Amino acid sequence: MPRVILNGKPVELPNAPTLADALAATGVHLPTMCHDDRLEPSGNCRLCLVRIKGLGRPVPACATAVTEGMDIDTSSSDLEASRRGILELLAARYPVDAVSRAPDKPFHRALAVQSIGGNQLASGANDPALVDRSHPYIAVDMNRCICCERCVRICAEVQGQFVWHLRDRGGDTRVEPDGPNLLASSCVACGACVDTCPTGALEDVTAEALGTPDTWTRTVCPYCGTGCELSVGTRGDVIVSIGPVRHSAVSKGHLCVKGRYAFEYVGAADRVTEPMIRERDEWRRVSWEEALSFAAFRLRDVIDRHGADAVGVLGSARQTNEENYLTQKFARTVIGTNNVDCCARVCHAPSSTALKRSLGAGLSTIRSTTSSAPGSSLSAAPTRPRTTRCSARASSRRCGGAVRSSS
Repeated sequence: MPRVILNGKPVELPNAPTLADALAATGVHLPTMCHDDRLEPSGNCRLCLVRIKGLGRPVPACATAVTEGMDIDTSSSDLEASRRGILELLAARYPVDAVSRAPDKPFHRALAVQSIGGNQLASGANDPALVDRSHPYIAVDMNRCICCERCVRICAEVQGQFVWHLRDRGGDTRVEPDGPNLLASSCVACGACVDTCPTGALEDVTAEALGTPDTWTRTVCPYCGTGCELSVGTRGDVIVSIGPVRHSAVSKGHLCVKGRYAFEYVGAADRVTEPMIRERDEWRRVSWEEALSFAAFRLRDVIDRHGADAVGVLGSARQTNEENYLTQKFARTVIGTNNVDCCARVCHAPSSTALKRSLGAGLSTIRSTTSSAPGSSLSAAPTRPRTTRCSARASSRRCGGAVRSSS
């Protein structure tokens, strides 16, 4: 850990990508409207300027590396005056009602720290032309945009989709999608722009309708076997919003459309939540004990009459490696058959073949993390760049934990 002088006191800073990240880890939080640790540092907003002894002028902490022996000043009067001046300029065109409706947004917190509000904000400055409600998942209100460029950069650098673009210059600068509206653009609804936006100019439709979550729960996405981590926001027992876990070892703070927005099945009226057995053309709800006994009886009956190879066992791409291992173990050691297969072999056969011919391995195009051990590697983290596009409307119906057996 590098030892530095911070505001006149010797301290040890943790190893971090940038000085801003290291300072935040020690409790010194500088406003950084343009900074997101998933992006390459840019230093655009100039709010995190610090003075380092030996350098001729202040430098952005979000674009400066920590080195041993630094003498850092973060809170001198001229630096604080500079931050306040920048925030006042941004506030002059910012709608006052946005701050009161979402006080926890990073930009709104920065305004509160500097006691900027009331008549310093633009009252009634809402242009209907800057509001876009065409998209089913993402609400757009560019009256709240401060042109930090984070949505532009995360869409390009992480998702590789290049939906958002800066138009014009100076006071006329604005952020727009690459279509007449967001729904008609090339957006794949990964939600990264919403996740990084510091103001709420881009917001989840469900969060606008249902309010801010009061509880967040860390869990794993149920859709595929990658294992992306989710942070699920709820109000009461209703899911309001889902976001990525920022420093997840697997997903690296990013999700696809299914993990981010396809959660309506949880409250669907036709969701199957109990085991059922089909009797002729009707489904009968039963207990788990009866369902498992029925399945075991039918399997045993087929094996006794036709042999173990009359049974086939299908794994799933939605299962973990451990669950798929147990699936094939059950087939081979309990049932006694090698008839084990998985849907991924069929649906991904063309892409796997093409990837093997072009890249040498039939693996998905994801970041590869190489182990220090010779000859070993681990592929994980569906991050940048991605060549696979998800449908903008993910399937929102899923049978949650139900067993269906045919008679």
